[in-house]
Amino acid sequence: MPRGRLMALDYGRRRIGVAITDPTRTIAAPRGVVERSNRRAPGTAVPRALTELVAELDPAAILVGIPLLMDGTAGEMAEEARAFAQALEEATGVRTVEWDERLSTARAEREILGMDPPRGRRRRKGRTDERRGRTDERKGRTDEMAAALMLSSYLRSTPAGAGVFGGP
Repeated sequence: MPRGRLMALDYGRRRIGVAITDPTRTIAAPRGVVERSNRRAPGTAVPRALTELVAELDPAAILVGIPLLMDGTAGEMAEEARAFAQALEEATGVRTVEWDERLSTARAEREILGMDPPRGRRRRKGRTDERRGRTDERKGRTDEMAAALMLSSYLRSTPAGAGVFGGP
């Protein structure tokens, strides 16, 4: 497996959280979200903004979070995320790796609250305003944080200097 950055995606029907490592695969950092313009598109529809981001960041591999059920089985969203991972690999030519992301969103929300944002920002519910292109900032932060936590978990699970291996 070639050295270089790893990317992680927290797949969702509305938003896809993105995280990336540094080239030495030491640090995982949130990188933003990719909004899905057509939420009714099949899970295999890869947003053009995401393929452009993959081309820009040039990762060696992409971890795609698979939201397995608590008993370890794959439900509807897990199957959709798997189909998305396969479509992404075909669209970009970059190897995708499935990674168990159970409870990553809940953990990301706790991390964000632990940062103690000002009360006004914590309470603001905000919704996506499609007419003006505004995103729900809190949810976007949660999605990118979930991707970063998933990527950090992956980095901790692999021996230093190891290649990319398969997920769940």
